Amino acid sequence: MNRPTHRIPALRPQAGRGSGAVAPARLPNSRSISMRLSLRPSIPCWLAGLVVPALGLAVLAIPGCGHKEESHYESVANAPKVQAVGPSLRTIVRTVGQPSFIESYERTSIYPKMTAYIEKWIVDIGDKVKKGQTLATLFVPELVEDFGTKKATVKLDEERILLAKQVVEVVEADVKAAQAKLAESKSILHKYEAEAERWDTEVKRLNQEVQRGVVSPQILLESTNQWKSALASRDAAKSTIDRSAADLLASESKLGKAKIDVDVARADLGVATSEAKRLEAWVGYLTLTAPFDGIIVARNANTFDFVLPSTGDPTALTRSPNISTAGAAPIYVVDRTDVVRIFVDIPESDANYVQVGAKATVLAKAYRDEPISGSVTRTSWALNIKSRTLRAEIDLPNPGSQLLPGMYSYAKVIIERPNVRALPVKALAHSGDETYCWMLKDGHAKRAEVRTGVSDGDWIEVTHIQRDTAAKGDESWTPVDGTERVLLGDLSILADGDPVDVSNDHEKQGVASAKPIGGSPSESKPRS
Repeated sequence: MNRPTHRIPALRPQAGRGSGAVAPARLPNSRSISMRLSLRPSIPCWLAGLVVPALGLAVLAIPGCGHKEESHYESVANAPKVQAVGPSLRTIVRTVGQPSFIESYERTSIYPKMTAYIEKWIVDIGDKVKKGQTLATLFVPELVEDFGTKKATVKLDEERILLAKQVVEVVEADVKAAQAKLAESKSILHKYEAEAERWDTEVKRLNQEVQRGVVSPQILLESTNQWKSALASRDAAKSTIDRSAADLLASESKLGKAKIDVDVARADLGVATSEAKRLEAWVGYLTLTAPFDGIIVARNANTFDFVLPSTGDPTALTRSPNISTAGAAPIYVVDRTDVVRIFVDIPESDANYVQVGAKATVLAKAYRDEPISGSVTRTSWALNIKSRTLRAEIDLPNPGSQLLPGMYSYAKVIIERPNVRALPVKALAHSGDETYCWMLKDGHAKRAEVRTGVSDGDWIEVTHIQRDTAAKGDESWTPVDGTERVLLGDLSILADGDPVDVSNDHEKQGVASAKPIGGSPSESKPRS
């Protein structure tokens, strides 16, 4: 008896139907295999249960040769059904959350400037202090004595300047007297020169009169003596003038020296004053003051402790907080707490997108269960070479000083990328370090590598795409402009150049479920 025969088509599960059957791997020439199978002689229906398992297909039980049951498989001869979407303008909002910690805005460790004894300590841990308030005083007796000596030297140099100025005044008076005497000597010289000329003329006249016998020779002799006396007085006046000029020159030299003495005294005063100020500055270091308004968080001060500039208080306990790695213990540690800083280490993948002013929230459970709103105040710009993270800081006001330095916190930094081209995350695939998508070209699937940016978990920013027109090995990229048609669906069955059946039923497939521009932010975990 001839059994009825039925033709068994090559089967595969349809996309989106969960029949529970495992579809065979689709080879590039599966369509041609299916056509060859359909041309073979018919297989009896009682043999179908043996042939199909041998091919690796899970087939439902055949109730009867003449019964037609609905199939959960579609023929590989049909093109895969996909959707075509384009990169749309969206606002990508990504939240980067990282553990963080709270620090005071400023923390200052106060060490002694010099080797000294602690004369008196005034404040203790937990005390609130004001800027400039005295915390402790140090004792260095030899420094205080040196400062007193320098102050006395300054006073002595000031007196020397006054004395030098008085000497200048005296010498100036001597110069004026010498000038007056010189002028007087010159006047007397003129008088004696006039008398000498008169008697010279008189002697010559009398000499003629004596020769004629008119005048007695005795009168000529007396006139000659008067002429000689006038000449002697004239010469004496000239000598007096020379002596007065020399006295004037000496007085002027003394005046110049006196003025130089004033300048030297002033220079000595400047040196003494500078030295006194230097010692005054050192004496000022004997008083330890608060650098700003804050709270004392550590004290290593005890009466008459011997302290050193390099190590602070060597008697401090080795387990005491705030001791440096070199073992130096500060006398005091002061924290400024009106503002606190929250440090967040941003992963390298998100570092380029965190900018100053970005919105942020800080949750410190030890303070309260509600997050505190803030913004990124500053970033380190460079990554930490060990952790490959970017240090971002968030400043928060702390009027009640309830946010304590050292508290653990969890900070979230919100990254906003407005008006960027984005695709659904499921439209992209990865192969090694490459990220690619399937583009629609003349009804066929074409693989294209893409460059991506920020992702919010549902949508991902795409910036550049490598077109198929680029030559092999060409690294030129084309910016995404929104005209691209990208395939969405079961991308695992696609091969480069395969024909596809495009169906843009977005609502049924949930393609447009992501938030458009202006939608509320969605949080996503940091990329590893």
